[in-house]
Amino acid sequence: MLSRVADSIYWMARYVERAENLARLLLSTQDLLLDAGAEAADANQFWQPLLMATGDDESYAALYPVITGWTVAEFLTLRPDNPNSMINSVRAARENARTVRDQISGEMWECVNDLRLFLESGEARALRLQQPAAFYERVLHSSYQFHGIAESTTPRGETWHFLRLGTALERADKVSRLLDTCSGLPTEMAPHPGSRPLRWAALLRSCSAWHAFQALSAKLDPLRIIEYLLLDETFPRSITCCVNEVHTTLVTLCGDGTMSDMGKPVRLAGRLSADLRYTTVEEIMEAGLHSFIDDLQTRLNDIGTSIFETFVLYADSSPLASPPGRWQPGAWHSADAEDLQVQQQQQQQ
Repeated sequence: MLSRVADSIYWMARYVERAENLARLLLSTQDLLLDAGAEAADANQFWQPLLMATGDDESYAALYPVITGWTVAEFLTLRPDNPNSMINSVRAARENARTVRDQISGEMWECVNDLRLFLESGEARALRLQQPAAFYERVLHSSYQFHGIAESTTPRGETWHFLRLGTALERADKVSRLLDTCSGLPTEMAPHPGSRPLRWAALLRSCSAWHAFQALSAKLDPLRIIEYLLLDETFPRSITCCVNEVHTTLVTLCGDGTMSDMGKPVRLAGRLSADLRYTTVEEIMEAGLHSFIDDLQTRLNDIGTSIFETFVLYADSSPLASPPGRWQPGAWHSADAEDLQVQQQQQQQ
Protein backbone atom coordinates (compact mmCIF):
# COMPACT_ATOMS: atom_id res chain seq x y z
CA MET A 1 0.00 0.00 0.00
CA LEU A 2 1.25 3.50 -0.85
CA SER A 3 1.93 5.62 2.21
CA ARG A 4 -0.29 8.43 0.89
CA VAL A 5 -3.14 5.92 0.61
CA ALA A 6 -2.61 4.75 4.18
CA ASP A 7 -2.51 8.36 5.38
CA SER A 8 -5.74 9.25 3.56
CA ILE A 9 -7.61 6.22 4.90
CA TYR A 10 -6.37 6.96 8.42
CA TRP A 11 -7.50 10.61 8.27
CA MET A 12 -10.78 9.79 6.56
CA ALA A 13 -11.66 7.63 9.57
CA ARG A 14 -10.51 10.29 12.04
CA TYR A 15 -12.56 13.04 10.41
CA VAL A 16 -15.75 10.95 10.29
CA GLU A 17 -15.29 10.10 13.97
CA ARG A 18 -14.63 13.78 14.75
CA ALA A 19 -17.88 14.87 13.10
CA GLU A 20 -19.79 12.13 14.94
CA ASN A 21 -18.36 13.20 18.29
CA LEU A 22 -19.36 16.80 17.65
CA ALA A 23 -22.93 15.75 16.82
CA ARG A 24 -23.18 13.62 19.95
CA LEU A 25 -21.71 16.36 22.14
CA LEU A 26 -24.13 19.00 20.85
CA LEU A 27 -27.10 16.66 21.17
CA SER A 28 -26.26 15.72 24.76
CA THR A 29 -25.75 19.40 25.67
CA GLN A 30 -29.16 20.24 24.26
CA ASP A 31 -30.72 17.44 26.32
CA LEU A 32 -28.85 18.67 29.40
CA LEU A 33 -30.33 22.15 28.97
CA LEU A 34 -33.84 20.66 28.85
CA ASP A 35 -33.21 18.69 32.06
CA ALA A 36 -31.54 21.60 33.87
CA GLY A 37 -34.67 23.76 34.03
CA ALA A 38 -33.97 27.03 35.84
CA GLU A 39 -30.21 26.33 35.91
CA ALA A 40 -30.19 26.69 32.11
CA ALA A 41 -30.54 30.47 32.49
CA ASP A 42 -26.74 30.64 32.78
CA ALA A 43 -25.86 29.36 29.32
CA ASN A 44 -22.14 29.91 29.85
CA GLN A 45 -21.80 27.00 32.29
CA PHE A 46 -23.16 24.60 29.69
CA TRP A 47 -21.59 25.86 26.46
CA GLN A 48 -18.16 26.95 27.70
CA PRO A 49 -17.12 23.35 28.59
CA LEU A 50 -18.21 22.29 25.12
CA LEU A 51 -15.88 24.82 23.50
CA MET A 52 -13.09 23.71 25.82
CA ALA A 53 -13.67 20.07 24.89
CA THR A 54 -13.20 20.86 21.20
CA GLY A 55 -10.27 23.21 21.85
CA ASP A 56 -12.03 26.06 20.04
CA ASP A 57 -12.63 28.49 22.91
CA GLU A 58 -10.05 31.02 21.70
CA SER A 59 -11.21 30.84 18.07
CA TYR A 60 -14.79 31.33 19.19
CA ALA A 61 -13.89 34.33 21.37
CA ALA A 62 -12.26 35.99 18.35
CA LEU A 63 -15.57 35.85 16.43
CA TYR A 64 -18.29 36.21 19.07
CA PRO A 65 -18.39 38.62 22.06
CA VAL A 66 -20.61 36.39 24.23
CA ILE A 67 -21.41 32.70 24.57
CA THR A 68 -24.90 31.65 23.51
CA GLY A 69 -26.28 28.28 22.53
CA TRP A 70 -27.16 29.39 19.02
CA THR A 71 -23.75 30.88 18.21
CA VAL A 72 -21.81 27.96 19.71
CA ALA A 73 -23.88 25.44 17.73
CA GLU A 74 -23.45 27.47 14.54
CA PHE A 75 -19.71 27.80 15.13
CA LEU A 76 -19.23 24.07 15.70
CA THR A 77 -21.50 22.80 12.93
CA LEU A 78 -21.77 24.85 9.75
CA ARG A 79 -19.29 27.68 10.20
CA PRO A 80 -16.95 27.44 7.15
CA ASP A 81 -14.16 29.54 8.69
CA ASN A 82 -13.84 27.23 11.71
CA PRO A 83 -11.38 24.53 10.60
CA ASN A 84 -12.70 22.16 13.28
CA SER A 85 -16.38 22.61 12.46
CA MET A 86 -18.52 19.63 11.56
CA ILE A 87 -18.88 20.64 7.92
CA ASN A 88 -15.12 21.09 7.49
CA SER A 89 -14.44 17.72 9.14
CA VAL A 90 -16.84 16.02 6.73
CA ARG A 91 -15.35 17.91 3.78
CA ALA A 92 -11.89 16.70 4.80
CA ALA A 93 -13.16 13.13 5.20
CA ARG A 94 -14.75 13.30 1.75
CA GLU A 95 -11.57 14.67 0.17
CA ASN A 96 -9.47 11.91 1.73
CA ALA A 97 -12.04 9.35 0.55
CA ARG A 98 -11.93 10.79 -2.98
CA THR A 99 -8.19 10.23 -3.24
CA VAL A 100 -8.52 6.55 -2.29
CA ARG A 101 -11.74 5.60 -4.08
CA ASP A 102 -10.03 2.57 -5.59
CA GLN A 103 -9.14 1.31 -2.10
CA ILE A 104 -12.55 1.61 -0.42
CA SER A 105 -15.97 0.25 -1.35
CA GLY A 106 -18.36 2.29 -3.47
CA GLU A 107 -20.86 2.24 -0.62
CA MET A 108 -18.35 3.89 1.74
CA TRP A 109 -17.66 6.61 -0.79
CA GLU A 110 -21.36 7.25 -1.34
CA CYS A 111 -21.96 7.47 2.42
CA VAL A 112 -19.27 10.11 2.99
CA ASN A 113 -20.21 12.04 -0.14
CA ASP A 114 -23.92 12.03 0.74
CA LEU A 115 -23.16 13.41 4.20
CA ARG A 116 -21.06 16.20 2.69
CA LEU A 117 -23.82 17.08 0.21
CA PHE A 118 -26.38 17.16 3.03
CA LEU A 119 -24.31 19.48 5.25
CA GLU A 120 -23.76 21.89 2.36
CA SER A 121 -27.46 22.02 1.48
CA GLY A 122 -30.14 24.47 2.48
CA GLU A 123 -32.01 21.55 4.00
CA ALA A 124 -29.27 21.06 6.60
CA ARG A 125 -29.24 24.74 7.62
CA ALA A 126 -33.04 24.84 7.90
CA LEU A 127 -33.11 21.58 9.88
CA ARG A 128 -30.47 22.82 12.32
CA LEU A 129 -32.46 25.99 13.00
CA GLN A 130 -35.90 24.36 13.27
CA GLN A 131 -35.11 20.87 14.60
CA PRO A 132 -31.51 20.77 15.88
CA ALA A 133 -31.94 17.34 17.48
CA ALA A 134 -33.01 15.88 14.13
CA PHE A 135 -30.00 17.53 12.48
CA TYR A 136 -27.53 15.99 14.95
CA GLU A 137 -29.21 12.59 14.70
CA ARG A 138 -28.92 12.72 10.91
CA VAL A 139 -25.15 13.20 11.23
CA LEU A 140 -24.92 10.46 13.85
CA HIS A 141 -26.81 7.99 11.70
CA SER A 142 -24.59 8.77 8.71
CA SER A 143 -21.51 8.05 10.83
CA TYR A 144 -23.03 4.81 12.12
CA GLN A 145 -23.81 3.89 8.53
CA PHE A 146 -20.22 4.60 7.51
CA HIS A 147 -18.83 2.33 10.22
CA GLY A 148 -21.37 -0.39 9.44
CA ILE A 149 -20.52 -0.30 5.73
CA ALA A 150 -16.80 -0.37 6.52
CA GLU A 151 -17.35 -3.36 8.82
CA SER A 152 -19.22 -5.35 6.19
CA THR A 153 -17.40 -4.38 2.97
CA THR A 154 -13.72 -3.88 3.87
CA PRO A 155 -11.30 -6.84 3.65
CA ARG A 156 -9.33 -7.34 6.86
CA GLY A 157 -6.10 -6.11 5.34
CA GLU A 158 -4.12 -2.89 5.55
CA THR A 159 -7.09 -0.70 4.56
CA TRP A 160 -9.13 -2.07 7.45
CA HIS A 161 -6.30 -1.65 9.94
CA PHE A 162 -5.74 2.00 9.06
CA LEU A 163 -9.49 2.65 9.28
CA ARG A 164 -9.58 1.20 12.78
CA LEU A 165 -6.38 2.96 13.77
CA GLY A 166 -7.76 6.39 12.86
CA THR A 167 -11.13 5.73 14.49
CA ALA A 168 -9.73 4.40 17.77
CA LEU A 169 -7.11 7.14 18.19
CA GLU A 170 -9.60 9.93 17.46
CA ARG A 171 -12.16 8.37 19.80
CA ALA A 172 -9.67 8.13 22.67
CA ASP A 173 -8.65 11.75 22.19
CA LYS A 174 -12.23 13.05 22.17
CA VAL A 175 -13.34 11.03 25.20
CA SER A 176 -10.34 12.34 27.14
CA ARG A 177 -11.33 15.91 26.25
CA LEU A 178 -14.89 15.30 27.40
CA LEU A 179 -13.64 13.87 30.69
CA ASP A 180 -11.42 16.90 31.17
CA THR A 181 -14.44 19.23 31.06
CA CYS A 182 -15.70 17.50 34.21
CA SER A 183 -12.33 17.43 36.00
CA GLY A 184 -13.27 20.52 38.03
CA LEU A 185 -16.65 19.18 39.18
CA PRO A 186 -17.10 17.80 42.71
CA THR A 187 -17.21 14.03 42.93
CA GLU A 188 -19.74 13.91 45.78
CA MET A 189 -22.99 12.10 45.10
CA ALA A 190 -26.50 13.47 45.55
CA PRO A 191 -28.08 14.62 47.86
CA HIS A 192 -24.82 16.47 48.61
CA PRO A 193 -25.40 20.15 47.68
CA GLY A 194 -22.23 20.24 45.59
CA SER A 195 -23.12 17.24 43.44
CA ARG A 196 -23.76 17.70 39.72
CA PRO A 197 -25.63 14.56 38.62
CA LEU A 198 -26.96 16.16 35.44
CA ARG A 199 -23.47 17.03 34.22
CA TRP A 200 -22.25 13.47 34.84
CA ALA A 201 -25.31 12.06 33.10
CA ALA A 202 -24.62 14.34 30.12
CA LEU A 203 -21.02 13.10 30.05
CA LEU A 204 -22.21 9.52 29.77
CA ARG A 205 -24.69 10.40 27.02
CA SER A 206 -22.09 12.35 25.06
CA CYS A 207 -19.97 9.18 25.01
CA SER A 208 -22.96 6.92 24.19
CA ALA A 209 -22.27 5.21 27.51
CA TRP A 210 -25.53 5.88 29.37
CA HIS A 211 -27.20 2.48 28.91
CA ALA A 212 -23.94 0.53 29.18
CA PHE A 213 -23.09 2.22 32.49
CA GLN A 214 -26.65 1.81 33.80
CA ALA A 215 -26.29 -1.94 33.31
CA LEU A 216 -23.43 -1.85 35.83
CA SER A 217 -24.68 0.75 38.29
CA ALA A 218 -27.96 2.57 38.83
CA LYS A 219 -26.20 5.33 40.81
CA LEU A 220 -24.43 8.22 39.09
CA ASP A 221 -21.26 7.90 41.13
CA PRO A 222 -18.71 10.29 39.56
CA LEU A 223 -15.75 8.08 40.51
CA ARG A 224 -17.35 5.04 38.88
CA ILE A 225 -18.16 7.09 35.77
CA ILE A 226 -14.56 8.28 35.50
CA GLU A 227 -13.32 4.74 36.01
CA TYR A 228 -15.71 3.39 33.39
CA LEU A 229 -14.83 5.91 30.67
CA LEU A 230 -11.12 5.76 31.40
CA LEU A 231 -10.28 2.21 32.41
CA ASP A 232 -13.01 -0.21 31.32
CA GLU A 233 -11.62 -2.71 28.80
CA THR A 234 -14.99 -3.86 27.44
CA PHE A 235 -16.81 -0.64 26.54
CA PRO A 236 -15.75 0.28 22.94
CA ARG A 237 -15.58 4.01 23.67
CA SER A 238 -13.56 3.85 26.85
CA ILE A 239 -10.04 5.23 26.55
CA THR A 240 -8.41 1.96 27.63
CA CYS A 241 -10.39 -0.06 25.09
CA CYS A 242 -9.46 2.37 22.31
CA VAL A 243 -5.76 2.40 23.26
CA ASN A 244 -5.75 -1.41 23.39
CA GLU A 245 -7.18 -1.49 19.86
CA VAL A 246 -4.57 1.01 18.67
CA HIS A 247 -1.81 -1.16 20.11
CA THR A 248 -3.20 -4.41 18.66
CA THR A 249 -3.62 -2.82 15.24
CA LEU A 250 -0.09 -1.40 15.27
CA VAL A 251 1.34 -4.79 16.19
CA THR A 252 -0.47 -6.26 13.19
CA LEU A 253 0.78 -3.52 10.85
CA CYS A 254 4.37 -3.48 12.08
CA GLY A 255 4.82 -7.23 11.98
CA ASP A 256 7.47 -8.90 14.10
CA GLY A 257 9.16 -5.60 15.03
CA THR A 258 12.54 -6.48 13.56
CA MET A 259 12.87 -2.96 12.13
CA SER A 260 13.51 -0.58 15.02
CA ASP A 261 11.86 2.43 13.34
CA MET A 262 8.65 0.50 12.72
CA GLY A 263 8.51 -0.47 16.40
CA LYS A 264 8.26 3.05 17.84
CA PRO A 265 4.47 3.45 17.61
CA VAL A 266 4.07 -0.08 18.98
CA ARG A 267 6.22 0.77 21.98
CA LEU A 268 4.40 4.04 22.67
CA ALA A 269 0.95 2.49 22.37
CA GLY A 270 1.96 -0.62 24.34
CA ARG A 271 3.42 1.43 27.17
CA LEU A 272 0.28 3.56 27.42
CA SER A 273 -1.93 0.47 27.27
CA ALA A 274 0.00 -1.15 30.12
CA ASP A 275 -0.10 2.01 32.26
CA LEU A 276 -3.88 2.26 31.84
CA ARG A 277 -4.38 -1.43 32.56
CA TYR A 278 -2.54 -1.31 35.88
CA THR A 279 -3.63 2.04 37.25
CA THR A 280 -6.67 2.67 39.48
CA VAL A 281 -9.18 5.49 39.58
CA GLU A 282 -8.07 6.27 43.15
CA GLU A 283 -4.49 6.81 41.96
CA ILE A 284 -5.75 9.00 39.12
CA MET A 285 -7.81 11.20 41.45
CA GLU A 286 -4.96 11.46 43.93
CA ALA A 287 -2.63 12.76 41.20
CA GLY A 288 -5.38 15.00 39.77
CA LEU A 289 -7.73 14.11 36.92
CA HIS A 290 -6.81 17.20 34.88
CA SER A 291 -3.06 16.49 35.15
CA PHE A 292 -3.62 12.84 34.25
CA ILE A 293 -5.63 13.75 31.16
CA ASP A 294 -3.08 16.37 30.09
CA ASP A 295 -0.37 13.71 30.15
CA LEU A 296 -2.70 11.25 28.40
CA GLN A 297 -3.42 13.67 25.55
CA THR A 298 0.31 14.35 25.12
CA ARG A 299 0.96 10.63 24.83
CA LEU A 300 -1.89 10.16 22.35
CA ASN A 301 -0.44 12.99 20.24
CA ASP A 302 2.98 11.31 20.39
CA ILE A 303 1.44 8.08 19.12
CA GLY A 304 -0.21 9.97 16.25
CA THR A 305 3.08 11.64 15.34
CA SER A 306 4.96 8.34 15.43
CA ILE A 307 2.33 6.77 13.15
CA PHE A 308 2.89 9.53 10.60
CA GLU A 309 6.67 9.27 10.84
CA THR A 310 6.59 5.48 10.58
CA PHE A 311 4.09 4.87 7.81
CA VAL A 312 4.23 8.08 5.78
CA LEU A 313 7.78 9.40 6.11
CA TYR A 314 9.52 6.05 6.54
CA ALA A 315 10.47 5.67 2.88
CA ASP A 316 12.07 9.13 2.83
CA SER A 317 14.11 8.58 5.97
CA SER A 318 15.46 5.07 5.30
CA PRO A 319 17.88 3.85 2.62
CA LEU A 320 16.90 1.18 0.11
CA ALA A 321 17.97 -2.27 1.25
CA SER A 322 17.73 -3.77 -2.24
CA PRO A 323 18.47 -2.64 -5.79
CA PRO A 324 16.15 0.07 -7.17
CA GLY A 325 13.07 -1.28 -8.88
CA ARG A 326 12.86 -4.40 -6.74
CA TRP A 327 9.75 -4.50 -4.58
CA GLN A 328 10.19 -5.33 -0.90
CA PRO A 329 7.38 -6.88 1.14
CA GLY A 330 6.15 -4.43 3.76
CA ALA A 331 7.88 -1.44 2.18
CA TRP A 332 6.10 1.91 2.36
CA HIS A 333 6.39 4.41 -0.47
CA SER A 334 5.65 8.09 0.04
CA ALA A 335 5.55 11.39 -1.76
CA ASP A 336 7.76 14.36 -0.96
CA ALA A 337 8.40 14.41 2.80
CA GLU A 338 8.09 18.19 3.19
CA ASP A 339 4.69 18.24 1.46
CA LEU A 340 3.45 15.40 3.62
CA GLN A 341 4.58 17.15 6.81
CA VAL A 342 2.61 20.25 5.82
CA GLN A 343 -0.43 18.06 5.10
CA GLN A 344 -0.10 16.36 8.49
CA GLN A 345 0.04 19.70 10.32
CA GLN A 346 -3.09 20.88 8.49
CA GLN A 347 -5.00 17.69 9.30
CA GLN A 348 -4.19 17.96 13.03
CA GLN A 349 -5.52 21.53 13.30
